[in-house]
Amino acid sequence: MRILLADDDESIAMVARLGLRRAGFDVSIVDEGQKALEAARSNAFDVLLLDWNLPDLDGIDVCRQLTADPDWPRVPIVFLTGATHEGAEQEAIAAGARGVIFKPFDPMTVGEQVKAMLAI
Repeated sequence: MRILLADDDESIAMVARLGLRRAGFDVSIVDEGQKALEAARSNAFDVLLLDWNLPDLDGIDVCRQLTADPDWPRVPIVFLTGATHEGAEQEAIAAGARGVIFKPFDPMTVGEQVKAMLAI
C-alpha cells in the first residue's frame, strides 16, 4: 500500500517513514499542504497521512478540499499531528478523515495504528 505522508518536520517524517515501512507501507513524503494536495490528486495513493500544521495550506484544509472534490477517489485520510486543541479529532473526522494519531507517536506501532484505522 502506498502512503502519502505530509509533514514539514523532516525528522518526524523520517521516523514515521521507518515505522510505516516496517508495517509494509511504501511511503512518499511532502512537506507542504499544497504539495500534498497536488500529489493526492495526481498519484495513486492508498492512504493519506496528514499533519494538521503544514506551511501554506493546513492539513485540515487539504482534507476538506479533497473530500469536497467529486472527482477525487475516496482515499482514506488519517491525521498524524500534534494539533491537540479541543475538538481536533472531531473536526478531522467531520472533514472526512478516518481518524487521528497524535504526536508524539510510537514509531514501532504507527503502521499498525494506521492499519487499524483502515481495518486492514
